[in-house]
Amino acid sequence: MYTREITASIILIFLLSIIFLAPALIFKTTIFLIFGLALYELFFLIKKPYWASMAFLIFLITFLLFANIFEENRMLFLFAIMISALNDSGAYYIGRKYGYKKIFPLTSPKKTLEGMMGGILISSSTLYLVAYFQIIKFDLNFSFITGSIFYLILIVCSSMAVLGDFIESRIKRIANVKDSSSLLPGHGGILDRIDSHIFVLPLFFILLGVIN
Repeated sequence: MYTREITASIILIFLLSIIFLAPALIFKTTIFLIFGLALYELFFLIKKPYWASMAFLIFLITFLLFANIFEENRMLFLFAIMISALNDSGAYYIGRKYGYKKIFPLTSPKKTLEGMMGGILISSSTLYLVAYFQIIKFDLNFSFITGSIFYLILIVCSSMAVLGDFIESRIKRIANVKDSSSLLPGHGGILDRIDSHIFVLPLFFILLGVIN
């Protein structure tokens, strides 16, 4: 009955343990394991090479190449994960209550324009305040200009989360499946959980200037 909630709690505990407690080798090994499982699922979903599958593969490989950077900036890594997480939650609740206009009727019938805009706004605004009040601390000197640029970065990355989710949904639609696998009870597969993250995390690190 509470399968989805139990799985989500286990994932959250595992994620926080890896970020706060795991040594560097374990952290990077986890990134490689996630990459391997996601690639395995993607392989069985792709019916033929086309733009969606190729885009997903490129971002998935980029995600892997950033493993060292993620490990060296763990709090920023956690912050970036929250971009997609809050976007997804905000879009779900706003869309469920106020959603009317369908934006991807063939690929994601339940997604609405109102939900998408609500998710982006909630994610961007909440995380801006989290950074501003240093609830999660990282090196960022806030001023009117830097604060405005940072908020714009959050909007861009939150929008990218929508794109990542859409592309994975498109791949599944072509493959005529509901989930990428049944590995995570109540949640589907690894791809279903990280689709937006693998698009958002590298982009966020690049735009923030962590990658020089």
